[in-house]
Amino acid sequence: MKISHMQPNNKFSLLALLAGNAHEVGLSRLAADKYGSTHIRGLAIPHAPMLRDLNISTSSAGGAIASQQELAAVSSAIRPQLLLERLGANRIEVNGVESITFPRFSGGAGGWLAEGQSAVSNSSTINSVIATAHGAASRLGLSRAVRNQSQGDVESATLRELSEAVAATIEAGFFIGTGTNSQPLGLINTAGIGAVTFAAATPTFAELTAMIETYADADGDLAAAQFVFHPSDLADLLKRQISADGGETAIQYIDGAHRIAGIPCNASRHLTEGKHLLIDPTAINCVYFGPAQVEMDTFSNGKSMSGAAEICVFNFVDVVLNRPAHVVAGYVA
Repeated sequence: MKISHMQPNNKFSLLALLAGNAHEVGLSRLAADKYGSTHIRGLAIPHAPMLRDLNISTSSAGGAIASQQELAAVSSAIRPQLLLERLGANRIEVNGVESITFPRFSGGAGGWLAEGQSAVSNSSTINSVIATAHGAASRLGLSRAVRNQSQGDVESATLRELSEAVAATIEAGFFIGTGTNSQPLGLINTAGIGAVTFAAATPTFAELTAMIETYADADGDLAAAQFVFHPSDLADLLKRQISADGGETAIQYIDGAHRIAGIPCNASRHLTEGKHLLIDPTAINCVYFGPAQVEMDTFSNGKSMSGAAEICVFNFVDVVLNRPAHVVAGYVA
């Protein structure tokens, strides 16, 4: 990459990084060297751990190195917050490794005892689940005309579109990944989750409450529970009456949220249509390995002749469940 030695300042721009400006390239190299990029594919983007470290450093709390606000804008676009994380799933960012092991507990019992008796032994089983880096690649095309405009004119729009593309790729993997062809193993395909079968594509209210029963039987916390549907399934349930000609629908708008039996409802187009999820988000770990990376592709598929280009973003991620029984899937058998 040709590096442009512009006057140092405390700004950070994605397009300037891709253009080779020395200030942005220097911060990118710092991110890669200090935090360890998994499977080097492009330029490392400063991420949350680096933002935290800059914020507590000397030199005006990192302000002379880079603007916290501008770094955060680029970082959050390249690695956006997913629906699962907004609902309460754990975001875990690790550096310098390609896998990490989480403990998984099951069972555990106690009992009553008389004077002089030994306590009943705990029959809990401690297993482990391994999160492994899976490469998620997202692309955004840019024409020659767009790239030749002032960076300030296109930076915010580029970040917004990139954020949507990255979120779509990772969220689909976390929900429906097969665990093959370099995909993570998504929630609906994880062994040990609860399951409720429906008689028809649009479940009855009784079938939806059966999902709640399965979740609660596994000691799921009802206060933390969240439904997640494909938008088409959510639309069908908005019209689904609890009883014929009763007028009351399965989903009610209560206290600022759409709810089923008091449990909030959410939608993601990245969940397979026909698959309904009831989850405890705190049982889910969204794992990110090292900083995200970015590269400008100006050569493949004749781009060098047409002048077109694509921004390629690489995130290395996985999703694991601490408590699989606290995810319940409902579907037609």
